[in-house]
Amino acid sequence: MPGRTPDGGGGRPYIVIKLPRRLDTHSNHFATMRRQCPQLDQGLAMLLQDLQDHGLLESTIVWCCGEVWPGPKVDWQPPWNGGRNHYGNVFTALVAGGGFKGGQIVGSSDKRAEEVKERPVYPVDLLGSLYALSGIDAHAKLPHPWAPRRTCCRPRRKA
Repeated sequence: MPGRTPDGGGGRPYIVIKLPRRLDTHSNHFATMRRQCPQLDQGLAMLLQDLQDHGLLESTIVWCCGEVWPGPKVDWQPPWNGGRNHYGNVFTALVAGGGFKGGQIVGSSDKRAEEVKERPVYPVDLLGSLYALSGIDAHAKLPHPWAPRRTCCRPRRKA
């Protein structure tokens, strides 16, 4: 798992880790998870321990999640052959260090991981926490390459 050193270039340091293959398992989900989960588990545990051992965990944000969240149902039909499609109702993310309080589970899903059961947290909420702990003004205006006007760092959640 290649990674970058904790250098955020101004605000909080951060870590970027790229797995050799994606965890977006549209097909062959179980074989991919058997191969990649041990790599992720061991690498993440080693990273957190190393940061802790060197006194860097409290000043470094570690954020671990995929680009999309897999659905709770497995699609056994060809060409998916045991794959999982995108699903936006429930997601999991791990955050550590950098000011996040450890040992927390925030929110929960029903037993099938299909719907939020308690304390919904939206991606924009997670992004807001990451920005706040990184010293980024979530309401600052940033240039947008495809729009003539500036846009906010953090989109507003629709009610």
